[in-house]
Amino acid sequence: MSQTGQPDPTATTKAQYDALRAELAAHNRAYHELDAPTIPDNEYDALARRARELEAAHPEWVSEDSPAQAVGGAPSTAFAPMTHPTPMTSLDNVFDDAELRDWQEKLARALNLPPDYDDFTFTGELKIDGLSVNLYYVDGELQWAATRGNGRVGEVVTAQVLTIPTIPKKLEGLKGELEVRGEVYLSRVDFAAFNTQAEELGTPLLKNPRNGAAGALRQKDPEMTRTRNLKVILYALGKRDGVSAQSQWEVLEWLRAQGFPTSPYSERLHGIGAAADYHARMTQGRANFEFDADGTVLKLDPLRLQEEAGFTSRAPRWAIAYKFPVEEVETVLESISVNVGRTGKLAPLAHLSPRLIEGSTVAKATLHNEDFIKDMDLRLGDTVLVRKSGGVIPQIMRVVLEKRPEWAVPYEFPKTCPECGHDVVRAEGDANTYCPNPACPSQSFERIRYFVSRSAMDVRGIGEKLIEQLIAAGLVKDAADLYSLSAEQLADLERGGDKKAQNILAQLEESKTKPLWRLVNALGMNHVGERNAQALARSFGSLDALLAATPEQIEAVGGMGGVIAQSVSAALGDQSMQDMLSRLGAAGFAPQEEKVTRSAELAGLNFVITGTLSRPRDDFKNRIEAAGGRVTGSVTKKTNYLLAGEEAGSKLDKANELGVQVLDEAGFEALMQEKRSAVSHQQSAETEQEA
Repeated sequence: MSQTGQPDPTATTKAQYDALRAELAAHNRAYHELDAPTIPDNEYDALARRARELEAAHPEWVSEDSPAQAVGGAPSTAFAPMTHPTPMTSLDNVFDDAELRDWQEKLARALNLPPDYDDFTFTGELKIDGLSVNLYYVDGELQWAATRGNGRVGEVVTAQVLTIPTIPKKLEGLKGELEVRGEVYLSRVDFAAFNTQAEELGTPLLKNPRNGAAGALRQKDPEMTRTRNLKVILYALGKRDGVSAQSQWEVLEWLRAQGFPTSPYSERLHGIGAAADYHARMTQGRANFEFDADGTVLKLDPLRLQEEAGFTSRAPRWAIAYKFPVEEVETVLESISVNVGRTGKLAPLAHLSPRLIEGSTVAKATLHNEDFIKDMDLRLGDTVLVRKSGGVIPQIMRVVLEKRPEWAVPYEFPKTCPECGHDVVRAEGDANTYCPNPACPSQSFERIRYFVSRSAMDVRGIGEKLIEQLIAAGLVKDAADLYSLSAEQLADLERGGDKKAQNILAQLEESKTKPLWRLVNALGMNHVGERNAQALARSFGSLDALLAATPEQIEAVGGMGGVIAQSVSAALGDQSMQDMLSRLGAAGFAPQEEKVTRSAELAGLNFVITGTLSRPRDDFKNRIEAAGGRVTGSVTKKTNYLLAGEEAGSKLDKANELGVQVLDEAGFEALMQEKRSAVSHQQSAETEQEA
């Protein structure tokens, strides 16, 4: 048997190797080029290791395009190619301490030292699960940023990378060429936030943070990249003219001194025992990292020894990736429950036989929607493989079909609301299912709970138990009913009392004059959270102005878009919503109005910004939106102007094709002056008429 537990490599046929090679090539393409891996990392690692074992036993089978020896994937044709001044290699892997010591022995032999030599100094770093990038500077000026690609040629993603605010564009006092390497990643918090919003919108979810980062960097429109809030950690140099570092640790210190973000988890380690201990500590703490990491990276510290040890055909001999054990467990899907949220969305939840994963007991996992259940063919009684996504969120990875019981039948998603019995609906193109009944008790509870929550009206005296009591007693059906409660009604409830009742009434009274954005958020409209509520409040200033707004006016607010605008307009126009707002007004609700700073100079005009400008694009975007205009990411027939800087690219071509007017910065300033003069002239004329 081989190290992988597979049959002896010498007993494997060429046809079996070719089949494995084809399978590995398909997985390479799915992971590196399509950002859509089809198997977990540990399964891929096992296939790659098996292929390398076979190639070691049968060197006549090896070719230059072997997927087992590949560093990455082919560069995308959607971006300009860029040859790295020095290649970006991959890393070999080890999976336990014994293999780590084997690696040290090979390293010692490569340096003409005894195999048991144990006086090496290493740096220990986390192996971040993101997308590798190379930043190329000449005389301290950033020239371009590119993905790793196949290690020799990557994809130019300079504009996308520069949406990460921590990347320096200029380094003082440097001469010559410099390559700075690192990993772009999506934090676990931002990954969870993206998927939460995607579920609300009914759009595709990200499979994991690595896919989120890779997909964001491969957006043609940098403004789309910016919305992902990517981060980066830098950890290596390629070409390093003018950098006097003598060790990897000094490289990290130099990067920090230049303002590059580096990992706080890096350590300097003496001896292979300390390296193994570092890996064990990082394994123990992996659930608390800001980002996903799939192992540690151990590097020989002195750079002169790195140069002496050299490289294999695909990886440095002086560094190794020590992979974390994949904490996946098999458990049984016992049942599926369906909760109904404040918007009426049906949210299925898997109930599992409790199992311990990464130090905590997992007994539930989200199932997202009906399509997720169907696509996975989940059946009650199935044995399923579960892991923690991002170290936190339990996720069902697949069904273990060979353990499926004979009696298991496909799960039928509810056709009626499990709370009120009303027929459920699902709009075309929306992955989510909804209960449309506004009187649904579950929706009432969730809407009231959200209305008083900390991110909305922040009425801290009203918790879930009290809401349940109020609904059960028939005292409230929606949030407006809270403001007609009396002290006697509250005091008579279980665990009530006069003092508690007076405290609740005081908090309700205080909430009547809180900022407008809190009320907008508290209404619980689809696609409206704190950020969009604040944008709407700033744009319209008062509740009356927002209620009178057309979908087009709402869409013109930065970040809204057509789908959100239609949803907000429909929600505010709903009779039950208007009735509730009317009752809130009658109860004395008077939210603080926002000062509207938007002017009307560019009202109704759509802009797209592209290319390199003299100032950050956000400066121009903010000016356009403050003047009543709207900035979008793509050039369409509805685009009025394209503001184009240097290296404008495909958007400029599209604008010319559609006949969209193209402005440089001088043209933009002239347009602003023209529109200001027109507005000023109109206001003067209106003033004269009134006089």
